[in-house]
Amino acid sequence: MKITPPKLRSFLSELDVNSALLEDFYVSQGIVTFLELEEEQEDKIIFDQIHFQGVSMEGVRFQQVEFVDCLFEKCDLSNVDFGDAVFHRVEIRNSKLLGTNISQSRLTDVKIEDSVANYMSMSFSKLKKVLFKQTSINRADFIESTFDKVSLEKCELDGANFTETDLKGVDLSTNTYEQLTVSMEKLAECTVSTEQAIGFAKSLGLVIKE
Repeated sequence: MKITPPKLRSFLSELDVNSALLEDFYVSQGIVTFLELEEEQEDKIIFDQIHFQGVSMEGVRFQQVEFVDCLFEKCDLSNVDFGDAVFHRVEIRNSKLLGTNISQSRLTDVKIEDSVANYMSMSFSKLKKVLFKQTSINRADFIESTFDKVSLEKCELDGANFTETDLKGVDLSTNTYEQLTVSMEKLAECTVSTEQAIGFAKSLGLVIKE
């Protein structure tokens, strides 16, 4: 699946977000290597064409934040509350999203790669053209999410919860897990490996005869 990458300028200068926020809540075109935000951001902030490098936002609570054409590299987004956010053409690489809340959000053309996102929540969110690649998503929640062209490649999914999420068109075969929570009626046209298929059959109470 082709994900449209962030549209960033070839040259971006370092940006002081805190100074920019004193003037406006629209922050655009720059590289951010340091960020010191209040624990709770009540005003809606829009980040447009921003390259975040090694930034920590741990524990920050945003109100309807919007990221457009943004790249996160080696960032710590653990326990950040991105509830009701918008992510459009966003790439997250080699980052931490431990316990991150991205519920009730809209994600379009988003790629999360080589990251750790255990206990992350994307419940009740709308995901369109979203790729999770080589990422640990153990015990993450995708309850009642809407998937449209969502791909999971070589991820760890142990304990992930997909209750009431339609997995039609999703390929789980390259991912690893010991236990997965799904709604069986939502598994139609989901691609799984033979081993995974046997696991689902057993969870239905079927006896597998070798």
